[in-house]
Amino acid sequence: MLLDRWGRPVNNLRISVTNSCNYNCFFCHREGHEVEGGEMTPSEIGRLVRLLVGQGIRTVKITGGEPLVRKDLEEIVREIKEAGVEEISLVTNGWFLPGRACSLREAGLDRVNISLHSLRRDVYRRITGVDGLERALEAVNSALRCGLTPVKLNVTVLRGYNEGELWDLVRFASSKGVRIQFIELLDMDPDLRKFHFSLEDFEEELGRVAVRKEVRDLHGRPIYHLEEGTTVEIVRGTGNPFFCMRCTRIRVTSDGFFKTCIRRDDNLVDFLSVMRSGGTDEEILEAFKRAVRLREPFHKLPGSRPIYEDVVEV
Repeated sequence: MLLDRWGRPVNNLRISVTNSCNYNCFFCHREGHEVEGGEMTPSEIGRLVRLLVGQGIRTVKITGGEPLVRKDLEEIVREIKEAGVEEISLVTNGWFLPGRACSLREAGLDRVNISLHSLRRDVYRRITGVDGLERALEAVNSALRCGLTPVKLNVTVLRGYNEGELWDLVRFASSKGVRIQFIELLDMDPDLRKFHFSLEDFEEELGRVAVRKEVRDLHGRPIYHLEEGTTVEIVRGTGNPFFCMRCTRIRVTSDGFFKTCIRRDDNLVDFLSVMRSGGTDEEILEAFKRAVRLREPFHKLPGSRPIYEDVVEV
């Protein structure tokens, strides 16, 4: 496993397999990257993951855009599974999932995160640009039926849209036996800051009713266990050094770059052109190590400094 210069292990890979999406969520940040080139093939993704497993990558999350717009997603999942990772998960808006949940499970997908930003049809449509609430709800049922568990619901909280539904969404998650995470809007776009809604008060409410609280290793995220069995996770990345100082993730863009942080697009490391020009495994791994070397917490604790001068193998 590699440690970056700040002493953070890199064991979590987030792969965007496409920048295309059938939704038009007004707050979408497209994983912090504007794609200019084409998409990686399943075999290219498989080769990359096989190499990175040897460098300590243990889990892979597949993202987009919307990953299921790719007709070959099952093949991508099979390639990743054969690489030997411990877990493969997927983030989806759910529109296409009802027809493919079981085939993805058979290919090797372990679990899914389904975006569900509202339980009200009109609000859902205003947020996503699509009248898709019923499809998203059916996606939850399909994921449970096909064994893509634990299912987790992703809710981006937006002032003026869904901030009044938080407990309704918790109760829905409880009724389905699924997990839920509430995500504060990242302040990446100044035009969207008016929609930011702080989860601080809601988190205090959770603390009062939870039977147990734990802190997840990834980003130091708090998780509240409620009496009815539901777990509620809070994702607060804006201005939060504890979030950044515990990040174990490296990102891969759909056009073949290592991306060190969702907030940065100025230090991408190209590996796909190396791969397509006949580059060796060692050359591709050197690109990976260069990206790890460039990793830096976007928000830092006061006085924090790098621990190492270079990447460390442990």
